[in-house]
Amino acid sequence: MVRPRNLGRVGQGPANPVKDWLESLPPVTRVWFVASFGTTCLISFGLVDPYRLLWSWPAVRHRFEVWRLITPYFFFGGFSFPFLINLYLLQQYSKGYEISPYNTGGGGDTADYIWMMFLGALMLCGVSEFMGQVAPAQAMLYLVLYVWSRRNPTQQVSLYGFPVQAIMLPWALCAFNMVIGNSLLLPLMGIGVGHLYYFAIEVLPDAYGVDIVKTPRALIDACGGGGGGAPAVAPGVRGAAPPGRRAPPAPPRGGHNWGGGRVLGER
Repeated sequence: MVRPRNLGRVGQGPANPVKDWLESLPPVTRVWFVASFGTTCLISFGLVDPYRLLWSWPAVRHRFEVWRLITPYFFFGGFSFPFLINLYLLQQYSKGYEISPYNTGGGGDTADYIWMMFLGALMLCGVSEFMGQVAPAQAMLYLVLYVWSRRNPTQQVSLYGFPVQAIMLPWALCAFNMVIGNSLLLPLMGIGVGHLYYFAIEVLPDAYGVDIVKTPRALIDACGGGGGGAPAVAPGVRGAAPPGRRAPPAPPRGGHNWGGGRVLGER
């Protein structure tokens, strides 16, 4: 008897698990993941000169190569085990933060995430110029990871089978990088800029009444967001989100499992 081929949906042909997994990612994370993987492929196969994509302030200033403000955050190095780790962290924690970012005017939606990455990219370009770095993609990754950890501080994650509280995850990963001999410069750059962002959106408004991070209305409209904020809460209530911020969601049961046999892309 002839068995029918595996069909994803009636009339739509065979199921494509890679396509389905990519479509399950939120838009910014999906673009970042695909662009990072594609950039590494193009550079590794000699189709693109990496020096045309990496950070260079003279090239931006004198030759107007403005794409260098973005493309350095797509290159995590050549194909290697650290490259795979970075891609895993990207899809896991960029996705985790993008689905519920701090509300800076866009209602805790994609526009707020894009605005954070834009501000982070500008700051990291400046720090990279000062520190002599040309590929700060890992720094951007740790920026997102750090802000996610502050957004979900009590969530439990698993690092190679060891339980770690989310607030300690960036530091645990730094310790892991140090043990295996990797440089800590880029991770610490990302953590530093991530802490500045966290300080600006959580500490300044709550302690000093200064709210300097606001997602532009044009970006909110472009992303189709309504810009609705969280309902007002009584000041001084322990555990309540500061005005204009949305309290983090309850952590999913089971947390994340890195290195424990979890299927890539599994929710």
